[in-house]
Amino acid sequence: MGVLAGLVPVFLVLAVGAVARRTGMLPEGAAAGLNRLVANVALPAFFLLKVGTTPLAISFSVRSVVVTCAAVGLTAVTVLLVARLKGLPLHQQGVLSQAAMRGNLAYVAFPVVRAATGEAGLRQAVVTSAILILLMNFLAVAVLESSRDRRGGGFRLAVRVAANPMVTAALVGVVLAAFHWQPWAWVEGTLTVLSDFALPGALLALGGQLGVNRWRGVWRLTATASIIKLIVAPALGWWALTALGADTLETSVGVLLLAAPTAVASYPVAAELGGDTDLAGSCILATTVASFLTYPAWTMLLSG
Repeated sequence: MGVLAGLVPVFLVLAVGAVARRTGMLPEGAAAGLNRLVANVALPAFFLLKVGTTPLAISFSVRSVVVTCAAVGLTAVTVLLVARLKGLPLHQQGVLSQAAMRGNLAYVAFPVVRAATGEAGLRQAVVTSAILILLMNFLAVAVLESSRDRRGGGFRLAVRVAANPMVTAALVGVVLAAFHWQPWAWVEGTLTVLSDFALPGALLALGGQLGVNRWRGVWRLTATASIIKLIVAPALGWWALTALGADTLETSVGVLLLAAPTAVASYPVAAELGGDTDLAGSCILATTVASFLTYPAWTMLLSG
């Protein structure tokens, strides 16, 4: 039930976006504008609220944080380097790296973690994700910016990454969380409204720009990203956590977070930063579909 609760709504809202595009309610220009709104307003509000209000001192697991962050970072860098060695087009390199390392934590992984490990596991997952979301945002913007045609030097890249609204929001959120931030009611209410719009907005925009017929040219890259995201990265995390002597709860939380399908938020970010939107969309859909099989498999292996 935890897997279905996290995945079925993704497909239903995605389908609404596709129908809206085909009936003329969501023209291509409107979908592109929706992408920009989600990437620059709704997602930063989501990260600021979720990360900033998370009590970092509660259920904090050093091993879980270190291993998940290391696995995500290693995946991002390795995939990007291999993509460059293989001579992939610039607009696909960063998208492939992002798809292989950036997971849909809040909307998919959390319900699965709660179903598999209970409230204790969910609390640990939320705390771990406060740091992990910051890293994923930073790496996503970094790999996409580094793969753009109009690249500058390393300093200019660092400035663009630091100035990205999502990176800024996640970083500010970690600082606020460290000071036990309790926002005023009207601030929390405003951020909640905006953050609640992040996932449906991203899904509607993705559905409105779906071009399944165009995905034939990226299916190999999509399969590669899916295998890395759903199988290789979680397996690496499991090995590392076991080697470090993590207990059952820590291992389960770490593996299930790493096994999350590609984040829906990766689509508007790829579109905003000039990435291959066909590849971004296909990776989101493919990993989400495949997670119907891989998540139950991981939960069975972890419980065994």
